[in-house]
Amino acid sequence: MALDCLLVETLNQFYHGLDETPKDHQRQFWKFFSGSEHFKSNFTRKVSDIFYSHVRCGLLHQAQTKKGTLIRADQDRMISPAPGGLVNGIIVDRVRFHDALKQEIATYIRTLESGEEGGADLRNNFITKMQYICGGQA
Repeated sequence: MALDCLLVETLNQFYHGLDETPKDHQRQFWKFFSGSEHFKSNFTRKVSDIFYSHVRCGLLHQAQTKKGTLIRADQDRMISPAPGGLVNGIIVDRVRFHDALKQEIATYIRTLESGEEGGADLRNNFITKMQYICGGQA
């Protein structure tokens, strides 16, 4: 899951041609989830904020999820409320999440290649991000 969180952040940077994630990281995760055909049906703003705080930050900073949030497999849904409700956290099905992320990447690649639905902007932002990565100026 930690690597999937890094991929979410990196993909969002590629989508927008950013050198690094802007200071409001939590908002950037919501931007990614709400803009993705593969994630948006699973994430409200509240669930996105919980995911960011409990999963992304928990794994990155403490190597564990926070509060009552759990990472599981073989769940009925990608995201479910934790026992006791969202106030306690969420349950993330890591397999469903990872599969959606793979689909997101495949969609991104197809759009870059075909130029459909904003593909030109995505290609320009891809080039900008790659210039940052390669040490050139955007």
